[in-house]
Amino acid sequence: MIRRSSESQKPKPDLEKKIKPILYVSAGILIGVVIIALVVVLPFFMHPNPKPEIVLLDGHDGFQGLNYVAYIDVGVKNNGGEGWVTVYAEIQGAGKYEKKEQRIYMSSGETKQLQFVFDISFWNALFSSLTYRAWAVPS
Repeated sequence: MIRRSSESQKPKPDLEKKIKPILYVSAGILIGVVIIALVVVLPFFMHPNPKPEIVLLDGHDGFQGLNYVAYIDVGVKNNGGEGWVTVYAEIQGAGKYEKKEQRIYMSSGETKQLQFVFDISFWNALFSSLTYRAWAVPS
């Protein structure tokens, strides 16, 4: 008859009860990182940027006090989310080039009217043509 050694007769420990605490700590840290990442990063993806569109562009000239100026009227509509928009206007001609900008905050669906004023020479305005343009970008 063959006898088994006393080592083999010892009860085997239940492996399920010996899960190391490091696994619980690791799982807790991982869950915490995922929750923080979702709270911090997700709002940036859910908040759409403004999508400005120029809906009005009109230019005219006239006197402002003793100065002869060109007025550029710009209408901007926001077709995206709320946020900051930078509107640019430029004028060229009569030996002059100038660009100006205005930064505005726009709600979603909002339309705003802006006016840009450029100083020009009266004599240059009489004998040459001016061209102007405007555009808008999210800031």
